[in-house]
Amino acid sequence: MKKVYQTKFGGLDTPIDERGNCFQAAVASILEIPIEESINIQDWNGTEWFDKFREWLEQFGLSTIGLATDGNITIQGYHLIECESTTLNNGELHVVVGLNQEVVHDPNPNATTIGKVVDYIVFTLLDPAQRISK
Repeated sequence: MKKVYQTKFGGLDTPIDERGNCFQAAVASILEIPIEESINIQDWNGTEWFDKFREWLEQFGLSTIGLATDGNITIQGYHLIECESTTLNNGELHVVVGLNQEVVHDPNPNATTIGKVVDYIVFTLLDPAQRISK
């Protein structure tokens, strides 16, 4: 994991090109790619972004699943944690990088704390027989 920081901080009430890119930065951190090469989910509404994210991940031999926090689960490895934003209003979400269900990187360079965890987004291999190499 290589720490990448978000470059935009607007909420849902701002134009799309000004909305926060914490998700983009968190994904870039885990995949160790520049933020410009990471997916920007702000272009899609509702659940469409999740399908687009899955499609985008295929180039890395990966897919993803979302896990609600109310389950009795243990997550190992790097993953995304969706939490309530402590800097935006209106119940908006913020995304950080987790390792074994602990926050290891907040892409907001000004962050001091995260809000209540809402869910986890876990990476999966499309073909477990294949190894990921850099």
